[in-house]
Amino acid sequence: MFTLKQRRRIGAKAVSLPLFILPLPLALKALLSLWTGNAAVLVAASLCWLLFVVAAVVCRRGMQAELQEEERPVSARRAGSLKLFSGILAAVAAGLTAFFVAGHDLPISLAFAAVCFLGCQLLYGSHRRATRRPKDEEAPDEETKRLLRDAYRRLDGIEAARRQIHSAEFDQRLASVVAGAEKVIDLIVRDPADLRRARKFLTVYLEGAERIAKDYARTHAHAGSADLEHNFRTLLVDLENTCEEQYQKLLKHDVSDLELQIEVLSTRLRREGVT
Repeated sequence: MFTLKQRRRIGAKAVSLPLFILPLPLALKALLSLWTGNAAVLVAASLCWLLFVVAAVVCRRGMQAELQEEERPVSARRAGSLKLFSGILAAVAAGLTAFFVAGHDLPISLAFAAVCFLGCQLLYGSHRRATRRPKDEEAPDEETKRLLRDAYRRLDGIEAARRQIHSAEFDQRLASVVAGAEKVIDLIVRDPADLRRARKFLTVYLEGAERIAKDYARTHAHAGSADLEHNFRTLLVDLENTCEEQYQKLLKHDVSDLELQIEVLSTRLRREGVT
């Protein structure tokens, strides 16, 4: 079974799939030009196809960044710029295809480019409103936002290292570390006062986890050993436990604060004669 986050990311890949399929005739055109010996068409069709593929990859990353921004109340706003850049690349590819491959004149080629850009913006360019943004009065201050952005960047680094490590066990453990850290960050977003109690976790622990995960991903394929795997496994177990301990600590503090507020309110009500 897939989690909601995984289903949404799979959906983003499915939506962007036509961008990879539509330029396939250009690849076929390039292959046929080899048979006919037309070097100019070969070069033009190949470059235009490559531009379309790059545009599709950038668009997919933009859509994934958009999902990430919806999931994370504090994150870098880069989805819009990625999708805009994707539209520009696709428009350039469409114009060059019309001019050099299809043989249209310049005005028609520019029209193809404009229509392609407009279509990309209509289909992929609109940025959906985030659903998990805190209200203005609950928004973290600038220092908290900076620390949270750094924390999310470190989690992205761990995720990148995770994709390079071909081990089902380590994949699951790194995913657990990321999920546990996101739970801690979510509590901080809800109550920025928790930052003081979790600052060391956000800076020291996550920075160390990112650095070690990247180092292991870079070296395990070339210098893997039983001792290295054992040490990395032990570290991941410790990180999982640390994430859960930090989450429970913050959660317990929130419950204690609520109990204190209820007790103060009850005392005041009794003082006012309300039963």
